[in-house]
Amino acid sequence: MTSAHSLLTGSTPLKLEYFNIEGVAEPVRLALSVASIPFDDVRIPFDQWPSKKPSTKHGVLPEMTLPGGEIITDSMAMLRLVGEADEEGKLYPSDVAKRVKIEQVLGLVGDLTRAWSPSLYLSMRPGRFGYPADWSGEEKDKVVKAVREAFMSEDFPRFMGYFEELVKENGDGFLTGEDLTIADLSAFQQVRFILP
Repeated sequence: MTSAHSLLTGSTPLKLEYFNIEGVAEPVRLALSVASIPFDDVRIPFDQWPSKKPSTKHGVLPEMTLPGGEIITDSMAMLRLVGEADEEGKLYPSDVAKRVKIEQVLGLVGDLTRAWSPSLYLSMRPGRFGYPADWSGEEKDKVVKAVREAFMSEDFPRFMGYFEELVKENGDGFLTGEDLTIADLSAFQQVRFILP
């Protein structure tokens, strides 16, 4: 049986490709660092993306190329794989009861991300929300501001309350217990993204 650690380590380091931002690759980068797994952190400039996109497996980034040449394309699959490879067994423990707690927090972070997304993308991709793709001006600024203020006054405090409850339930350590897990890395990155 192949172990996660053996998949991620080899004679050459794995390669993690993403844009020159933190984004969805950052929890993976953090997990790789915590698990002491060497990797090449390849940052793709935005102006090179149109020419790079056709050569990617699914037309998206991040992509993780393992030392054996296999390509992983989903950031959450990468995060779980790296967590599994942690030789201390803390980032994503084999104990099913602990994993269920981690998965619940990852789901909660996903909910937070979905709640935040309109606040982020409304100004960048207004066409996805029923506005003209070239939407601009005072009306756009007013709507974007209202959406972001509503998120920050309603949704964000609610999610932060959930995270606070989890930390208290787990003895003021981390979100799922006394050890740092991939759930903590994911939550940290999402909150940090919202509050730069």
